[in-house]
Amino acid sequence: MKCNTYIPILSALLLSACATTNTVSDGFSNHIQGTLFGWITFDDYVAPVSTSVNVEVCQVSDNQCFTVVQQDYQGVQLPVQYSVVIAPIQAGNGEMKVRAILRSQGEIIAKKEEQYIFTQGSVHKDLKLEAYKNY
Repeated sequence: MKCNTYIPILSALLLSACATTNTVSDGFSNHIQGTLFGWITFDDYVAPVSTSVNVEVCQVSDNQCFTVVQQDYQGVQLPVQYSVVIAPIQAGNGEMKVRAILRSQGEIIAKKEEQYIFTQGSVHKDLKLEAYKNY
């Protein structure tokens, strides 16, 4: 073999010797997370063809609400069940809010906002939507 053939082979062997593999034995730990779940309901019937439900969980800090989780459900028949997983870093000091907004043909027809304090484990919080303005 020629010298030019040895150089790429030798380089590949040297580079492969420098590569290392780090494994994570336990995987991602979820015991410190919080799960918030519940049902979103509304007393009136709304045709599911042109509806959307927006669920938002936000961290409250200095009287401002910073969105950490958002879910949208399109064309659904109420009631609808929601479920979100929140990491402690998303919760900040623990003071949070969960909001749900029901829209029909792009217009807000109902909404609800509730306080939520972050805790590890599961918290069940149903949201009964209230009519918005003159709906």
